[in-house]
Amino acid sequence: MPSEMEALYADLRTTRFRRSFTLSRELQADQIDAQMQDGILTLKVPKRAELKPRKIQVNVG
Repeated sequence: MPSEMEALYADLRTTRFRRSFTLSRELQADQIDAQMQDGILTLKVPKRAELKPRKIQVNVG
């Protein structure tokens, strides 16, 4: 708007978004990490430790 003009009415729209998820029991809901950067929301939801893949050593006789 040019400096010599004055706004008599200004309108600002705000949009709210909401999304909900049901997490499975294999996830650690209390360990969720959420980051917002450049308008992008990134969620990291770790699996419970006992459900993560693990290595088991096999001894050959």
